[in-house]
Amino acid sequence: MRSTPRRRGLFLLALSACALACFPCQTASQVVPTPERTVPVSTEEAQDLVSAIGQGIVPDSDGRFILVITEEELTSFVALNMEESIIDPQILLTQGQIHMYGTMVSPIEAPLTVVASIQTDGGRVHMAIESVSVGGFPIPETFIQAFAQQIDDFITALETHENLEITEVEIREGEIIIRGESIS
Repeated sequence: MRSTPRRRGLFLLALSACALACFPCQTASQVVPTPERTVPVSTEEAQDLVSAIGQGIVPDSDGRFILVITEEELTSFVALNMEESIIDPQILLTQGQIHMYGTMVSPIEAPLTVVASIQTDGGRVHMAIESVSVGGFPIPETFIQAFAQQIDDFITALETHENLEITEVEIREGEIIIRGESIS
């Protein structure tokens, strides 16, 4: 049986879970980071994001579009739509990066911290995962790359389906600005 990237990622996740089970208490060097501020969660903000994606990606007369996504929209969307994977999420957009905090609930329950950025290159969008830790322990680079590839594949599928090309992604304090154009 051939090993696929997905199977390798699942294997690494399971291996990480086993490693975490071997460390029942955290030492001072494995302190779990916490967000510097709290982002409120609301159904309205999550719906605003869904509406913005569904209706906001309408190119202007020149074929260009701008989509702005706020911390509140993103945090609310994740909180209300990913309850089986992560609870109590907090997503902060700061210093050109996405900082996500929460509690992973499967395959184990443990604090989760992710730091990522988004880059565009030649009409392609790439998620660069800077770090992932579960329960204060770093996740292996192979798992991080597999996770980033899944996100890249999702973004590519969305762009192809919608006939859009994202030309720029800018992470500002509290918001992500996505610029692009329609392709025919």
